[in-house]
Amino acid sequence: MTLSSSAAPHAPRTSPDGSIRRIGVLGGTFDPIHTGHLALGALFARTLALDELILMPAGQQPQKHGSTPPGHRLAMTRLAAELLAAELARTQPSTQLIVSTREIERAGPSYTVDTLREIRRDIGAQASLSLLIGSDQLVRLDTWHAWRELFDYAHVCAAARPGFNRDTASPQLREVFAEREKSALGVQSTPCGGILIDDSLAVDISATELRATLAHARDAATPPANLPEPVWQYIRAQHLYRA
Repeated sequence: MTLSSSAAPHAPRTSPDGSIRRIGVLGGTFDPIHTGHLALGALFARTLALDELILMPAGQQPQKHGSTPPGHRLAMTRLAAELLAAELARTQPSTQLIVSTREIERAGPSYTVDTLREIRRDIGAQASLSLLIGSDQLVRLDTWHAWRELFDYAHVCAAARPGFNRDTASPQLREVFAEREKSALGVQSTPCGGILIDDSLAVDISATELRATLAHARDAATPPANLPEPVWQYIRAQHLYRA
């Protein structure tokens, strides 16, 4: 298992075992990246037997304003990725972990559908491509730009937070759930178009609450819960999230 950095990874068309390539994309503001993100990535690396797991910090998020500058968020992602790489080396050694700068380097808003379209162009039509998200994003997927087009390029795989209830989604989104839900094997063996909801993670971490904690924890001797130690040290050194 290797850790690398790339703006535009070009995956081989098949896995070492001869099956189609299986690629997962875990994007987000990562402001800051926390253990919930790492757990979600590790979960789907295992569940989907991913050949590649791509961590992708967002550039200019259309639905969020006032985020920490992208250079800091990228640096924190790379530090956290080293921890995730070590875990995958033990549990899923066939998974290559990549930190992608694709969205940070793109000018203008970071629309996920554009990112998936670009990746699909790079990897070809046959590879299994999955967008990895939390269930909080799944139930508001219909607020995303051109959200129905996501399924033209990828599966959508969501890790359910405690208390997740798909009935909180809009009627049109619940209809899409019913039409598109697949098993892990179904996602692994097809290029795109499905939805997988995994309820085994049971992690509920709020980046908003974590930032509020960090604003008052500048003199703490240990990192707040759910924040990787190297990320904590970087935040302290760069004086981020101060009140």
